[in-house]
Amino acid sequence: MIGKIIASLFLLALPLMATADLVIVTGSNSSITSLSENEIRQLFSGQLRSVSGQRVQPLDLPGSDRNREQFYRKLMGRSPDQMRAYWTRLIFTGQGQPPREVSSALELTTLVASSPEYIGYLPASEVNERVRVIYRLN
Repeated sequence: MIGKIIASLFLLALPLMATADLVIVTGSNSSITSLSENEIRQLFSGQLRSVSGQRVQPLDLPGSDRNREQFYRKLMGRSPDQMRAYWTRLIFTGQGQPPREVSSALELTTLVASSPEYIGYLPASEVNERVRVIYRLN
């Protein structure tokens, strides 16, 4: 009986333990070396389009990626459905466009490394020498 309870609690806690540490990255050749959490929030909500005079374009992981959900819940305090509704309203009123969605973490890394204007988020385990970590999401 106690074994079943412990097993059930473990299974309930498993999704919480499976969350990855997320980092905000830009290309290793970008002039951007750090951003505040507020600047990142503004960037991924369409309120900020340049940093220190440099145009920036945020990149999103695919909608089905669990890291995307974790990113928006931690950074914005919103669910993916709430973010979709937010962007639908902005698009409809002509006030903005959502971050460009990529197909994978590999594509995000490739784009970020190719141009200093791209900024994205990745699991910390996906960071390589082609990208620079500019913020660690707690």
